[in-house]
Amino acid sequence: MDSPIVISLLNSRIAVAIAVFITIYLSFLLIRLFADFFLVTIAIGSAFLVYQIADPDWYAIYTTILTETPLLKDMFSSQLPVPADPATILSIASIVTILAIIISLPFLPFSATYRVLLGIELPAFKRKENKVRHWIQQEIRKFLKNE
Repeated sequence: MDSPIVISLLNSRIAVAIAVFITIYLSFLLIRLFADFFLVTIAIGSAFLVYQIADPDWYAIYTTILTETPLLKDMFSSQLPVPADPATILSIASIVTILAIIISLPFLPFSATYRVLLGIELPAFKRKENKVRHWIQQEIRKFLKNE
């Protein structure tokens, strides 16, 4: 770090500003690249957790979490049935789903899939289709001018 080049770059305001800009840009690029992977991972993890509800070992963990978490203690104040009944499974699955959605919210603005669904970005095949359509229209216009 005591290199004269590094010290002179750090003394230059424009070099520091460019470094900050590039760092921020690359950070958002990485977030955007991995946003869909995070969303898929959250969905798969949630599906795994819901799949394990009926397993007695996992159900004991769920009952402990539900009865000892201060926010959920009032909802599940009564003793949960030892073999998981359909109503209990549905309520635990709903809680897991709600938590997964809340965890996913920060990644949604960066997700390419979400942006395509909202119509903010066109899918790659649509963009290529528009280019091809534009080229065809140009060729038709050229052909009609020549006749």
